[in-house]
Amino acid sequence: MLFSFKEIKLGKAHRLARSNYVPRIIGFIFSFLVILLLVFERGWSYWYFAFMIPYFLVYPHFVLLASKLAPDKKSIEIGAMMFDVFILGVWMANIHFFMWMAFAFLASTVLNHTMVGGYRQLLKALPLFIAGAVIGGFMTNFRLELEAPHYIEFMAMAALVIYIVGAAGIFYKQARRLAEIRVELEDKNQELNDTIQKLHHTQDELVEKAHKAGMAELATGILHNVGNVLNSVNISTDILRETVLNSKLEKFKSANKLLKEHEDNLEEFILNNPKGKSLLKYYLKLEESLDKEYNTLKEQTSRLVDKVQLIKEVIDSQQSYAKVGLINEEMRLEDIVNDTLKMQSGSIERHGLHIEKDFNDTESVSVQKSKVIHILINLFKNAKESMEEFPSEKKKITISTWQDTEKVFLSVSDTGEGIPDNEINKVFNHGFTTKEKGHGYGLHTCANYMTEMGGNISVVSEGKGEGATFILAFPKGIEDS
Repeated sequence: MLFSFKEIKLGKAHRLARSNYVPRIIGFIFSFLVILLLVFERGWSYWYFAFMIPYFLVYPHFVLLASKLAPDKKSIEIGAMMFDVFILGVWMANIHFFMWMAFAFLASTVLNHTMVGGYRQLLKALPLFIAGAVIGGFMTNFRLELEAPHYIEFMAMAALVIYIVGAAGIFYKQARRLAEIRVELEDKNQELNDTIQKLHHTQDELVEKAHKAGMAELATGILHNVGNVLNSVNISTDILRETVLNSKLEKFKSANKLLKEHEDNLEEFILNNPKGKSLLKYYLKLEESLDKEYNTLKEQTSRLVDKVQLIKEVIDSQQSYAKVGLINEEMRLEDIVNDTLKMQSGSIERHGLHIEKDFNDTESVSVQKSKVIHILINLFKNAKESMEEFPSEKKKITISTWQDTEKVFLSVSDTGEGIPDNEINKVFNHGFTTKEKGHGYGLHTCANYMTEMGGNISVVSEGKGEGATFILAFPKGIEDS
């Protein structure tokens, strides 16, 4: 089969490869020009061009292309950077350790690798740089020509300054992006505040309607679940506020201001002024801090969006529930289960419950939705309490639906403490409870509700420690009561 270039698919290069592309091109072009002048000035062999042109002028583009062929793989650019370090060491020896260019190669190595991976990455790179210099030294008998005509030295100095300014520009761009994220975050916080205000209003309406329907206990439980979600929202908001307040952006602006003040004598400031040297070290350490800030903002913003969406879903489910009265409606049991799970999402997450749904194709049934939700919440509560002392991986609730020719069934099974044989026939009796602070009304009310809707509720348990399964049976074709 013939190879076709159309089969090659280019993706988006990794962020690091895109960031390094322009600085690498600029640095390599200046390096090429300096070495070119050294070749002419010192009468070196034109064979230098056979190695200079592919490496300094062509190679940077191949690195970007390779990164596009393997999208989002940071290892491609890291490998290229390590290769650069070694080759620059070789070139340093082959230009006879011309001082200014050797310093530029070393400074770019230190700056690049420290920005990308901190001191650990730098410690990986420096041995390769030294190895390249040693190998190149053996190739040239370690010949030293530290000085060059002034115009070549000035060009080497200019190359280093331009590279540093380019690196500072990258940091400035990242800082601007952080500032934009902060503005976006403030907007999202405002939206969150608006949502919370609406939530308070909805909560007030919910409590009022729940009391009118005699369902104050249900409303309290739902508000408790929403409160749990809001706790997570508050935590994320605090983290975001702390990250913004402690941002390195202001210090970065001060550093840029100092750099601009010495723009006319930048090389003198960087090389001889203690503040310039400190500023360079500051720039080397800055990326890691900015990267941490960015990741924190990104992670917590995403978490806020998820939690706000969860709050909206709980509110929507509760609003839908609050609108229904004590009338029968044709509904699918699966839909009622899903709405109830949304209302209970905070409790499910807080207690580490694992919910498994086994829904089969069933017909709609004529039920009072509010009563079915009340029954399910009561069953979830009992299941949760029966597994309270268990580790999270053993807290499992399975919800199933199926039907036969006459009835539609809904079951709720747990892996909890189970029910002893001598108690299983009493669980629906008025006043019967095994809980220290229980009142014995919950399951009795559930049984009454099922009777009122023309159905029934039963329980199955293999005994103590074997879990329990509550089965709701709804007849098909119930007439409105």
